[in-house]
Amino acid sequence: MATPEELEALANRIDHEELWRRAGLDAHQKMTPEQQDRLWAGIHLRRYAHDRGNMLERLKEGAGYIRGMRLERANRGTDQRGCGDHQWHVACNAESDRLAADAPKNGQSRPWAKMMHTARKISDEVPRMVLLFQYERERGLPASYKMCGHDPRPATPLPDNHLACALGQQCRKCPHLAAIDRSAMTPEAKDEAKAWTCATHFLLESDPDVFFEEIIYDKSSAAFNARLVESFAQEYDDGSLDDGAAP
Repeated sequence: MATPEELEALANRIDHEELWRRAGLDAHQKMTPEQQDRLWAGIHLRRYAHDRGNMLERLKEGAGYIRGMRLERANRGTDQRGCGDHQWHVACNAESDRLAADAPKNGQSRPWAKMMHTARKISDEVPRMVLLFQYERERGLPASYKMCGHDPRPATPLPDNHLACALGQQCRKCPHLAAIDRSAMTPEAKDEAKAWTCATHFLLESDPDVFFEEIIYDKSSAAFNARLVESFAQEYDDGSLDDGAAP
């Protein structure tokens, strides 16, 4: 598999004009279709090179997870999650098929194995939350957010960045997590206890959609969503979205 340096070199050969340096929607619209293809191929390759390099560095440090994804010691990337995600997913789908086959055909929505799918998703979310609590404890959360190292736009400041949960509570003000902080557990054990506490609280206090994005997040999530909306909005400069009209 290619190294991060080889991927970066490949991106530079594809985008030999350094089209990524041309900021703004107007500049992109003036590019030929072939230039736009090379632009985005270079951007995605550089992002992949950056993520892969970060993953390899974390492996050297002994990390087992990054962003909730299990790192593969066999150098296969971060696409194998948690407890063997693919076969678990196959089992969930098989149970959904069984439920649908046994259900009466009365025009109602097709039953599916929601509990099993939620359990699979939680298996990914808990390790990610452990990392977030660890990062906040050891180094503090980032003070700014940038979509990509090649993004020409300035970073978004994240003043007083802190963790919050999907139930609307700041983690630093949560009485359940405060009780864990007061315990005699090691800092590492506290991180894991907090993650499992948050996951259980979320499941007990809400009716979660199995496709929930995250239980715990910091201000960078809102900054990411804002940048995403901004990028989508730039595609429509004719005002068609101002009144909610379909593009």
